[in-house]
Amino acid sequence: MLKEGFWKITGFLIAVSLAFTACGSTDNPEKGTVVEAPVVPDSDEVTSENPTKLSGSVKDKTLNYKISDEVMFDIENGSSESLKRAASQLKKNSADYSDNEKILLSIAKNLMEIVWPSVPSDIPTVSVDNNNPYMGAINSAKNGIFDSSTGNVDFLSTILPAIVVLTSNPSEAVLQKCEKCILDAQKINSKSMLANYLGGVVYEKMGNSSNAERFYKLAYENSSSETELSVAYARVLSKNGNQELASKVLSSVSSTSVNDIQVLKQNAYIAYEKNDLQAAEEYVARVLQQNPNDLDFVLFRAKIFIGKNDYIHAVSLLDMYARQNDTNLDYLVLRASVQLDWSKNTTSATETVEKALRLYPDSEDALMIAAKLSSTTDAPVAGKYADELAQMVLDKNPKNTQALSYALEGLILRENWQNAYEISTKLINMPNVQGDSIYRHVNICIHLGKKTEAFEVANNAYNSNKKDEALIQSYVYAYTQIYSRDASLSLINSFMDSSSSKMKSFLYYRRSYLQRTEDTQLADLRSSLIANPRNSDALFRLYEIYYEKKDYRKAQYYLKQVVAIKPNDSSIKKLNDTLTQLIK
Repeated sequence: MLKEGFWKITGFLIAVSLAFTACGSTDNPEKGTVVEAPVVPDSDEVTSENPTKLSGSVKDKTLNYKISDEVMFDIENGSSESLKRAASQLKKNSADYSDNEKILLSIAKNLMEIVWPSVPSDIPTVSVDNNNPYMGAINSAKNGIFDSSTGNVDFLSTILPAIVVLTSNPSEAVLQKCEKCILDAQKINSKSMLANYLGGVVYEKMGNSSNAERFYKLAYENSSSETELSVAYARVLSKNGNQELASKVLSSVSSTSVNDIQVLKQNAYIAYEKNDLQAAEEYVARVLQQNPNDLDFVLFRAKIFIGKNDYIHAVSLLDMYARQNDTNLDYLVLRASVQLDWSKNTTSATETVEKALRLYPDSEDALMIAAKLSSTTDAPVAGKYADELAQMVLDKNPKNTQALSYALEGLILRENWQNAYEISTKLINMPNVQGDSIYRHVNICIHLGKKTEAFEVANNAYNSNKKDEALIQSYVYAYTQIYSRDASLSLINSFMDSSSSKMKSFLYYRRSYLQRTEDTQLADLRSSLIANPRNSDALFRLYEIYYEKKDYRKAQYYLKQVVAIKPNDSSIKKLNDTLTQLIK
């Protein structure tokens, strides 16, 4: 018996020595160099069937010596519940712990503190020799360093270096190394909740939301009670457009965690994405009650107020934020939006967005607000017009319909009808096309002499929805370009009695072009303004009539009203300046 015991102990020590030799020293952990990213795994690689117990080779690893399969499986699973259960099974008098039991307890305690900090841990602290690859990897991760010297001899030595993604913001090169750790660890034990959770974190930090969702889902199916996991999974679901499931995932968080600031934050983001601004504001307010100095959420609250058109409160929050940081991208975009949409101060808005583009030249948000500003003012922003700015967005995101719309508006203002036609054709062929897009296309076609196409597009759209006023207007406009004066008058008059005031204003305006005398033209235009005093088309038409008659004062009277309605339209301002010079 003594001889048998001697050979068992000798075999164990030799195995430990060989394992540590294979692992190398932990004195010089590396931060990694940029390498080619490995191929992203397909979903079937991630979700493949696995045995209920660990693979056969695991039992032979040195850390498993005299440790039950159940304890090892619980520690490798890595959920807070399984870590506590494993620690409970290992618990004994401190003097009786073996070296590998001490290491396992220390691993469990550190995983609880690093991975699941929201869960109170009663795992005992034991004195352990840190000169081993497991504790070396953990201590390196605590210092924000990826430890490449563990040797990857078993599941834990393979996965532990990857916890650095929870203690720091690793470089792309280190993220790639962590990805390899996780995929290698999954080959040993793909049922590990810890491996799947860390995989989700890695892919989320890599910007790969689809793979992040897949890994988080696998971890969540293993254990849905972890606050950190629920928040992360909900965050990615929301980013991927699945707000309903994101809300459901967060609702699974235990009642003790519902006021957890990370849960509140994620609920706020989800509510905002669902356009439930009232709920979003309530969550944000609860976050700021706990942490009034959370500048990100001060800015987020301003964004919500802007969405609710509550510009006064939004400006107050933006001013508060600016005292701490006036170069943040989101701040600059929100400030420019307020200056453009509320203050109507295009000069200040231009200065703000140009500052944003200097600091963040590739920012899609900054480019979008710049394109919107240029399309509104018919003036360049940062040296580029709306279509040029929008194209920079479209180069990255060809399906961004709002960018296409801004480009189109800018081209129409500059009367670049051919280029406008190309963009407009794309927009009207997209799903869920709006009536305003049809009207713009009809207008562009008519300016290019494509009257038949204008009518075909308008007629098809009108027949699909005869109650949409924008489609009725498109149909009437195109009809008057194709059919005779009498037929056109008959069509317009047929709509007149049943139309809203805004629609009647349009009908009178279009009918004025069919009248044969100046008096009847003026009568229709005045009727148009009685129905809708802010019909800028009718006001501009009156300006044109009086300008042709060289009655410049009356012409300017109507043009000034157009300027008041369209204060940002630089072309209208130029016409008014010209009139002012003529009157002098």
